[in-house]
Amino acid sequence: MKTVLAMLGLAALVIPSVASAERLRGDNFITVMGNNTLTAKNEEGVRYHIFFLPGGQVTYQDRTGKEDHGTWTIDRSGDVCITWSSLMAGKQNCYQVSVDKNTITWGNKDSTMHGGLLGGVQAVEMEKKP
Repeated sequence: MKTVLAMLGLAALVIPSVASAERLRGDNFITVMGNNTLTAKNEEGVRYHIFFLPGGQVTYQDRTGKEDHGTWTIDRSGDVCITWSSLMAGKQNCYQVSVDKNTITWGNKDSTMHGGLLGGVQAVEMEKKP
């Protein structure tokens, strides 16, 4: 779907190996996205930022000054679902999200996009402290 690509876009990053990428679901998504800003470029080459706020709020801003806000949830299968106020015609779109080093990949049946995190990727694995 061209609208999906126009809004979230294709990042100018190397496509990660599927075998080494870890899918982010539920708490893992929240841990990695907490205090981070997802950044990528759309198909016109315009850089944008998406920030996931606690409690299900999400914001969008690109270098042209376009801004939007909306909500995010995690569905039963662990996909992240975003509903923007005006982008994507206000329709909910759900994405599988994975991380491979500093590259975030998100996609659905219509498209796959790649980007990075401005705050860096936090450890996804839970470890017991001594």
